[in-house]
Amino acid sequence: MHVHAATTLSAETIKARFNQIGLAGSASTTPLRYAGERQPPKFFLPGMPVTPPAAAEVSITEKSGGADVVLRLMWGSFPAPFPRALAGIGLVLGLLILVFSDHTVSSWLLAAIFIVAPVTALFCQRQGERVLQSSLSNMLDGAVFRPISH
Repeated sequence: MHVHAATTLSAETIKARFNQIGLAGSASTTPLRYAGERQPPKFFLPGMPVTPPAAAEVSITEKSGGADVVLRLMWGSFPAPFPRALAGIGLVLGLLILVFSDHTVSSWLLAAIFIVAPVTALFCQRQGERVLQSSLSNMLDGAVFRPISH
């Protein structure tokens, strides 16, 4: 999933602001971590111990009167749709277990794990995406990220 923001800031100003996050390290007030040395550069949020962190590859394109910033939202090293697919598969497997099981407590617990774990991962990913976009929006003087087709 890609999100796009147009800003009046120059590409160099944006890169300088992003690099300040990378230089600040753990002393920064933002939860973001910037890996500017990667190709393409990437932002990370701290993740829960059992889930990959929300992340985004960033692309900055100079245009007349400002710049465009495009984020490719990710779940660790996976593309952003991965946790959505995982939640769907978990829901289907959980329902199949309920339908074809002997309705014992163990089968109900197994079905609940298959349903709840991926949905929780999806919730964490969506929350991370919102935090990431909000933090970067503040750095871009309030530019709003909107989904784009890719």
